[in-house]
Amino acid sequence: MNELPLLPDDLRPMLHAFLASQSTMALATAGDQDGRPQVAPLFYASDEAFNIYWISSPDSRHSVNIASWNDVAATIYAPTWDWASIKGVQLAGDAMPVTDEEERRHALAIYSAKFPFVNDRFSDLIENSVFYVLRPTWLRWLDNERRFGYKQEFRLERSE
Repeated sequence: MNELPLLPDDLRPMLHAFLASQSTMALATAGDQDGRPQVAPLFYASDEAFNIYWISSPDSRHSVNIASWNDVAATIYAPTWDWASIKGVQLAGDAMPVTDEEERRHALAIYSAKFPFVNDRFSDLIENSVFYVLRPTWLRWLDNERRFGYKQEFRLERSE
């Protein structure tokens, strides 16, 4: 993966706008014990460093998988029924529970801003929930509106 170029600055605004316009990612994990794959649809919020945050129960299968093997992949895509309109982001990296209080406040702020209903109906539940973060090191942008099979792959540095 190190031979891939770093994500260029000129693509960042477009990718941030795309991530902000979607609500759900499909998170892929695997169990350390059995190696069986698991995919979970989850509401997410992302930040300027392309960290992806979500809320989950530590008892859910994907959270249990992350606790034992934090290497994950995810995809976020715009719903479509037209193959020429397929557009999305694929990510891979490390996932973990957010344990730093400052990062938790950051995650809660961006999550609540993206999903305002959280503030009204679920604030108590969210306050006691576990935030998780995917820190991607690889990103693929797919855009069939440009041409069928169009994709670009980049690496992300974690110092962001």
